[in-house]
Amino acid sequence: MADRVLGPYRIGQELELPLWICQHLVQTGYAKFRDDDQFNLKVLSSIHFRETLAGARPISKLPHDFYFRLRRFLRDLQSQEAKDRAKGRDLDKALNLANDIVSIRVRQISSLAASGEVSSELLSNLTLEERALLEFVRKNVDLWKRDILGRESSD
Repeated sequence: MADRVLGPYRIGQELELPLWICQHLVQTGYAKFRDDDQFNLKVLSSIHFRETLAGARPISKLPHDFYFRLRRFLRDLQSQEAKDRAKGRDLDKALNLANDIVSIRVRQISSLAASGEVSSELLSNLTLEERALLEFVRKNVDLWKRDILGRESSD
């Protein structure tokens, strides 16, 4: 592939390769993703269930690559829908579940950002994207407090 030589590999052998190579090998029928690596409606539904149950609990831990896998899954469903209209229901369901998950997490992150200090345990439950959002919201809340109060915030 490109300037890389792959192989020789045995049938059934598991490999760890860059995603673009894996996608190409799967699309051409030379390989398949492991079932436990697949992101599907069942996985999304279980994450949604866990997030909606969290309620008053602190923010739960998501896989570190959750948003990457979610975007890829939604993109795949959109391309499947273009070929098969019946896949539209799956896409709608996935979008609704994803929207709920993101809304819940944004509310939790906003609350954490406004509260001041965040424990390292809670920080470890956030993905990289969520940590970036937390810092962005925290900076804006601090600026807003400073503008309103006319001095440095005490948090």
